[in-house]
Amino acid sequence: MRKTAIILILLLFVTAKPMVYGMEREEIIDLAHFALEHQAPINSWQVTMKENITKQKAEDIVADFKYSSLDSRIENENVIKYIFGDVHKVEGIDVTYNVVIPQNEAFKPELIVVIEGTKWNENIEEAYVLRKEMIKDRFFTKSLKLFACLTVQQGGIMSSDVFMDDITKYFNVKHSTTQIDTIENSMHKKIIYGYTDLWKQNFMIQGTQMNLQIAIVADEEMNTTYTIGTPILIHEY
Repeated sequence: MRKTAIILILLLFVTAKPMVYGMEREEIIDLAHFALEHQAPINSWQVTMKENITKQKAEDIVADFKYSSLDSRIENENVIKYIFGDVHKVEGIDVTYNVVIPQNEAFKPELIVVIEGTKWNENIEEAYVLRKEMIKDRFFTKSLKLFACLTVQQGGIMSSDVFMDDITKYFNVKHSTTQIDTIENSMHKKIIYGYTDLWKQNFMIQGTQMNLQIAIVADEEMNTTYTIGTPILIHEY
């Protein structure tokens, strides 16, 4: 179980449900508020926006960006990938645009936008919401899939059981299940899945709704890193 997230992404069927009290919640804001309220230092946060697009739209996006902010172009036998940095820099926030065009025309191109940072406060929160909505309105449709994750680190003072109990109560987590893995360099990894009705996206594992994944990695010095994601973690942790 080297990369559980990659295996489980094959099982991902994102579904929508009604918005809570007429408003769509911001998952990353919920995660950041939890970390701040529980005095858990934030190492990093990331929001990934993904959607399949037409080849024409992919080519139009590349044409719009390539003369101002092209970071790299990667080509192999499977895909051509363009990576663009955001020319409109906002303090505390980085945005990267990825346009992936398959060489095989039987597959659709994909637009992936990553919004990320290493700090969180009221100013960053406001800037994030404005930036995300601008990107969403300009590039995406209702078929957008959104993945959010936050990484915090604790020393040996707070046990993982206490931290997980706080998460469970804060987000009213249900259907919790745990996988444990021992990996190299005396690291211990625990993966926990659960469901909260606070967020609209979810996926199914063996007939059970899930939309919260937590990777807990502890080293031999009792430093513990928690990576909390919704509806699933899609990057290495």
